[in-house]
Amino acid sequence: MEWINMLAAWYFSLPAVGQAGITLVAGLIVAWAAFRIIFKLAKGVIRAIVAAVLAFLLATVPGNLILHDAYMRLRENADISAIM
Repeated sequence: MEWINMLAAWYFSLPAVGQAGITLVAGLIVAWAAFRIIFKLAKGVIRAIVAAVLAFLLATVPGNLILHDAYMRLRENADISAIM
């Protein structure tokens, strides 16, 4: 706990510009870390939603028909573009 007191004494002995700079840098580091964590969580949620939609499409008869129809349209478009 002594190092906290020494750090506080050092920080408050700095001029206002130095304190502002250190505060800004520390804030940027914390904001960057928070952004990375939120980004990873959002990416996981998006993957979960995509997996749930694909599971629905594969596991249900209407979903399977929708998926099959979309695949056939893609295949037709690929065949037509290959001919041209």
